[in-house]
Amino acid sequence: MRISLPFQIGQQAVLLTLALGMALSASAGELKVGTVNMMKLLSGFHEKKAAEAEEKVELAAIDAAYRERVEAIKAIEQELGKKKNEFNDPSLAEKKRKEIAASAQELAATRSVLIKEGEEFLQRQRRSLNQKMVGMINDIRNKVETAVRDHAATLDVNLVFDDSGLTSSRTPFLIYSRNTVDLTDVVLKKLNENAPSSVTLETPGGAKPKAEAPK
Repeated sequence: MRISLPFQIGQQAVLLTLALGMALSASAGELKVGTVNMMKLLSGFHEKKAAEAEEKVELAAIDAAYRERVEAIKAIEQELGKKKNEFNDPSLAEKKRKEIAASAQELAATRSVLIKEGEEFLQRQRRSLNQKMVGMINDIRNKVETAVRDHAATLDVNLVFDDSGLTSSRTPFLIYSRNTVDLTDVVLKKLNENAPSSVTLETPGGAKPKAEAPK
């Protein structure tokens, strides 16, 4: 289960267009723009990696618990198969045949209950995990956006564009910008300053050294 990261590109495009017009008016045409790759920041942030690892562990636990229910259902089905063979034995006394039929009915009812309970369990657990992950991802995105804003405030830029954003037609929102300041690597470094040593991080050059332990 992968959690999507909605960026509401359409609304942002409108807001950015308005902001661009205001900035141009305020700066008399001397507009200084910064860019940032939000997808890179989100995918490289150690808290996002930790959230994905936690999601995998919890999904595995849910699947294991569900498999236990499936095995219990299979065992009942095997027992039902034996009951059917016994019931079809022509030499079987009528009284015994009735006992087998009653037992088979009980097993079939138990099987139905287990199937329903298993499906409800799986849906409930996955829904709960999904809600949890959505909350975690929203918190992570807020942290990333705050880090971008805080760093941008220290620079001489009027606007910051997400150069990884796509329009509804799947084309880049920001196609060209001259003399822009790219905030991505600096912000990512700041976000991962306190990353646990167990988390593997990508550096701008592509290497993947382990992050230093928190000081």
